[in-house]
Amino acid sequence: MTDETTAQGRVPSIHVIGNIQLDVLAAPVTALPPAGGDTIIDRIDVRPAGAAGNVSLALAALATPHRLFGSLGDDYAGRWVLRELRRLGLDSGVRIVPGTATGISIALEAPRQERAFLTAHGVLDSWSADALPADATEADFVLLTGYFSLPGMRGDGTRDLLVRARGNGATTLLDTGWDPDDWRTSGVREIHDLLPLVDLFLPNEPEALALTGEPDAAAAAAALAEMSGGRVIVKLGERGAIAHLPGGGLLAVSAPATTPLDTTGAGDSFAAGLITALAESGHMNDALRLGVAVASTVVARPSHDRYPSRQELDPRL
Repeated sequence: MTDETTAQGRVPSIHVIGNIQLDVLAAPVTALPPAGGDTIIDRIDVRPAGAAGNVSLALAALATPHRLFGSLGDDYAGRWVLRELRRLGLDSGVRIVPGTATGISIALEAPRQERAFLTAHGVLDSWSADALPADATEADFVLLTGYFSLPGMRGDGTRDLLVRARGNGATTLLDTGWDPDDWRTSGVREIHDLLPLVDLFLPNEPEALALTGEPDAAAAAAALAEMSGGRVIVKLGERGAIAHLPGGGLLAVSAPATTPLDTTGAGDSFAAGLITALAESGHMNDALRLGVAVASTVVARPSHDRYPSRQELDPRL
């Protein structure tokens, strides 16, 4: 972050709360192997650290001060993820829960196909707002991300967290991820009920359409903004992002042409750029541009060199 501060003379604080886990990325996967078979693919990457961890890693690369909150299991996967977070100084709000397994997601990617996931939630099945330290919601910006990857936080748990954050004067942000029940059960109602407590809602385009039944992203953003009373930002992938602002204004930022290598976690990187710019300038146009810049850079980079610094971002973005 730059030296720019708030009117009160301090740098705004940012807390990221959500699913920290191990991610396994396999590509290209166009079909599962037959029983007893072994299909050879181009690559399998293993990396930290779930939606919340991804946001935190991207913030760290941007040199944006923040804290990360979540839980890991006490297995090998959890200890490895914690070690990687500790190496970057991101572990102060992360705890190991004895006797539990770490959440793991396997992302199956292929050209011209929507990603698919295999997930074991592990400790995230039971992790709840009660496990968070009291100061987790004491920040200027509080982002809860990976809602549907946090079964123990769904519904009342998230409501209580957002109420606490709002009571502490925070700007609240929510990124749900995709409903594993494909929005056929309680998912839509849960999010609709939470939206009045959300200052910035961050769905991607398929999520926004599923939550509203609207035919396009702009109409979906408007419908979601009416429910929440706050700002709604819809991530459009390779087309950039749009924001529906109070008063009905619509702001759009396009994305540059890139050759995507790995799109898993792009939305998390967008959130990191967005929050960084909001904390620095407070201007939504700056926030959308930095969010798109970070996400566009991340999708074109490999797992071992994924998150860009400010200096590495294309100045055209």
